[in-house]
Amino acid sequence: MLEYSLIIISTVLFGSQFIALNAYQDKNGKSIKSILLFCSLFSLVGAFIFLALTGFRVSFSNYTLLNAFIASIIQLVLQIVGIKALSLGRVEIYTLFNVAGGMSVAYIFGVTYFHEELKIAHIFGLVIVLIALIIPVIFDKKVNQKSKIIFWILCLLVFLSNGFFGSVNKIHIVSGMGLSIKEYMFYMYLFLFMTSSLSFGILSIFKRDESKSLFNVQGIMFAIIYGLVNSVGMFLQYSYADKIPASILFPLSNAGSLIFGLIIGCIAYKRKPTAVDIVQLVIALVGMVLFFL
Repeated sequence: MLEYSLIIISTVLFGSQFIALNAYQDKNGKSIKSILLFCSLFSLVGAFIFLALTGFRVSFSNYTLLNAFIASIIQLVLQIVGIKALSLGRVEIYTLFNVAGGMSVAYIFGVTYFHEELKIAHIFGLVIVLIALIIPVIFDKKVNQKSKIIFWILCLLVFLSNGFFGSVNKIHIVSGMGLSIKEYMFYMYLFLFMTSSLSFGILSIFKRDESKSLFNVQGIMFAIIYGLVNSVGMFLQYSYADKIPASILFPLSNAGSLIFGLIIGCIAYKRKPTAVDIVQLVIALVGMVLFFL
């Protein structure tokens, strides 16, 4: 039961990320440069933490490097489109797409790639979660049609990115072909730091129209806090990924992230959940419960 307890703790940490992210955005805004700087800062923290966990000793594996690089690119895309989505729409909708992607895509990988058991209850659960995604689309009342279309496209990218990110990590962990989870995560965060920093540097050369300095003490502090929470959550979630089927790991972790993410998100964004939010959450949770049958 230790592995399941650690996963639940990781969901609380992932849900609490919203507070640090929201605080960073209040200080540095939501521009592409701001997002890239945010990714650079929190990934540097994550790389240091996992390097420390390895005892500051790392090995090399082409298989690990390849998977870590792929995961870092997916994570960078997830961060950019996710933060841009949050600037256009409600955090509750973003959270559900994020969670549903992490659950649904990874579950399909579990059944197809890892040949895990396919159950009728799981299929119904998947369908119900997808129905939950349609609810905000039907009841969304935003006036700006262009922003609404962009928001839904970004949410779809979040759905796919989070799902593929978890799948790539799981594939590496259970393959037994690469390095340990600590070394793998070190390289993933390191590659994320390198790609986001390079992108930030290139963009800074050609775009100098930021209305305020991005390098302020408070903004950097919140990015560091996010990195601490994110990296510890990653470590707890994937420490026992080789012992827990993907069809159980991702529904469990994402169900917890959904609950805590919506609660903490409402607190961070200072808004009360609407009746539609509650209905959407209940339907999604019902679908996720079916994955445990």
